[in-house]
Amino acid sequence: MKKLIITLVITLACYSGFSQIYVGDVNINKKQNVKFVELVGITKNFNLSVYVDYGQPKPVEEEIRDKNGTIARSNNIISVLNLMTKNGWEFVSSYGYGTNDENVVRYLLKKEK
Repeated sequence: MKKLIITLVITLACYSGFSQIYVGDVNINKKQNVKFVELVGITKNFNLSVYVDYGQPKPVEEEIRDKNGTIARSNNIISVLNLMTKNGWEFVSSYGYGTNDENVVRYLLKKEK
């Protein structure tokens, strides 16, 4: 019985370690007040910039990676979305809008329980 409990505790501890996303140097999965994030992709003059808005004062384009150091390609919003969903974030909704020279797409994600 002891072995079963120890195995269960180790397994649960490892499971919680899988979901880690770093935006720059900030682990957004460890921030207690972050339950939702928004992926924002802005296309202007055929250049795409992607950033994660997790409630920081001024969201900027930063490197987005998981705990293994796998970096999501910042020129591809789907690469970032796939990395986020693989690491504990669930897609909620998306919408886009634009003008003649700029298009914006936003994906709302929530932290899985």
